[in-house]
Amino acid sequence: MAKPSDDIELMQHADGELDERAAAAVRARVDKDTDARTKLEALGQMSELVRSHLELASDAVADRKFEGMWRTIAREVGTPPEPAVAKSKTLWGRISGWLDRHRGHVITGAVSAGAVAALALILKPASHDETVVHGGAPTIEVQPAALRAAPVIESLDTPGGTGTVLNLEDEDGHTTVIWVSPADTVEGI
Repeated sequence: MAKPSDDIELMQHADGELDERAAAAVRARVDKDTDARTKLEALGQMSELVRSHLELASDAVADRKFEGMWRTIAREVGTPPEPAVAKSKTLWGRISGWLDRHRGHVITGAVSAGAVAALALILKPASHDETVVHGGAPTIEVQPAALRAAPVIESLDTPGGTGTVLNLEDEDGHTTVIWVSPADTVEGI
């Protein structure tokens, strides 16, 4: 049967209140004793339940009560309280309040945008006038399709059939049509 002092040690261990030597002794006991292990798991679950309940209860408290508590604390410490009402009514007060609540998101977004801009500047492609050389060999420059000249095909060998090449040029550009038909096709049908 477990002694009350054993249960107290388990509670202290669950709360992280034991020194390293005593915590090691409790961990060794928990590894051997299934009853102690069950109690430690239950203490962890209870601690999480109480913590989540307190978080929910603190969310339900009106901001007005918190402001009153801070004024009381400031009065006891001897510092003048901030005029929270005047701050929240001005435009700058609302903006700074929003920034205070979302500071982590704003900083993360600014750092991410800066990193993307730095990568874009570092990794930007070379201009079309520059020759790109990597490791002593020039690379092939790829141009967008709108800037490329269309290939001109003048003849086409088609074994067992016929091929026709039409090069058409109009105001929109150059178009090549290649018509291939097998030899056993009867025309006009």
